[in-house]
Amino acid sequence: MSGGPSPTIHQAYRYAIDPTPEQVAQLRSHVGGARFAYNALLSLVKENWDENRARKEVGEEVRKENYLGTAQLDLQKLWYEKRDELAPWWGANASSAYNYAHVHLARAFANWKKGTARFPTPRSRRTHHSCTLAGSAVRLVDSHHVRISRVGEVKTYESTRKLYRHLDRGTGRILSATLSGRGGRWWVSLTVEVERPLPPTRPPERVIGVDVGITALYTGASPSGEQVLAVANPHHLVVTEDRLARAQRVASRRQGPRRGVAPSKRWRRANTRVQRIHAHVADQRRNLIHETTTMLAKNYDLIVVEDLNVTGMLKNHALARHIGDAAWGEFVRQLDYKTKWYGSALVKADRFYPSSKTCSRCGAVKAKLGLNEREYHCEACGLVMDRDLNAATNLAGWPSKPTPAGTRSVAGRGGEVRPSRQNTDEPAHPAEASTEAPTPVGA
Repeated sequence: MSGGPSPTIHQAYRYAIDPTPEQVAQLRSHVGGARFAYNALLSLVKENWDENRARKEVGEEVRKENYLGTAQLDLQKLWYEKRDELAPWWGANASSAYNYAHVHLARAFANWKKGTARFPTPRSRRTHHSCTLAGSAVRLVDSHHVRISRVGEVKTYESTRKLYRHLDRGTGRILSATLSGRGGRWWVSLTVEVERPLPPTRPPERVIGVDVGITALYTGASPSGEQVLAVANPHHLVVTEDRLARAQRVASRRQGPRRGVAPSKRWRRANTRVQRIHAHVADQRRNLIHETTTMLAKNYDLIVVEDLNVTGMLKNHALARHIGDAAWGEFVRQLDYKTKWYGSALVKADRFYPSSKTCSRCGAVKAKLGLNEREYHCEACGLVMDRDLNAATNLAGWPSKPTPAGTRSVAGRGGEVRPSRQNTDEPAHPAEASTEAPTPVGA
């Protein structure tokens, strides 16, 4: 009996490209054209709304039809009507660059109406360096070249063989492509619909609990307490701080951009060096997370992590930079989809589970555990263990352990508040990435 068709998933492929100077100019034209369309449509909508508001204030009747719509089709129709007047050069770029500008602006208006974002603001040339094209505007020529509409054939720094094979045998389809430039380098990010057979979830025979932190980035343990993962924190950002500070000081002495004054060429070169340092740190961080999450998803059946309140942790200004450099949220996000790819499972322990303060041998819970205490000492059974390893061991056994004191509310902030009403935005203790709940009642 033959199996059914493989499910399709959306997967992103990002490649660094090596355009010629002429192609760089064309890429910048696409980015600038998309940014211009976004800002022009935003300006037209704001002017229309301000005019109608002024008319209503003087007592005139303003009908609903007088307001410009903010849906994607409304903005697209408005662009078609005004593009020859606003941008007679629009034909020099791929038309899908403007279409996705309509999509992004419509989404910004929708988020503002829902109350999840502020009113849209114009995109700045200094901060916005990307544009999106339709999938039909980009195709792979071979495993080392990509053809972009109105730009031509561009060489990639690395092989695209894996994606090229998907496209060649019909198991993949490019949905969209994002062109981005930063620090003198350019990338193409492809969103692809791929047919990928997802294996069934394996039985939880190999279980690992992973505790994340700042001193040790990842510490993994089995339910028996054996340490099976130890990844030291490379502190990518801290290591480059001196070099980054020097580059920023040089850029600060140059004539940078300000209203009415164009930046100097020396500032552009100095700013490019700053951007390259930031990009290098981001690439190092991303590579380490990918390597670790892929290894975990392939080699373990069940992975247990904490449900971290990273937003609350970032409110600790003394450690916010280190927390951002650790990228705990990205680590869990990658584990979430990679476990589905490889047939493993990801479990998030309760946010108020005191993994670091609980003894992994006898289950006793400390009332307090200072951030400077790197070893766990249990007064009940005499266990002495590295605190991160102790927390990872507790996480590994969490699926089989009852919630402390029999209720989830006891492990919360005080034991008298229902979990649904607890303040989840309250800062946790970020140095160990675990909650510091009071001692459970009856412990």
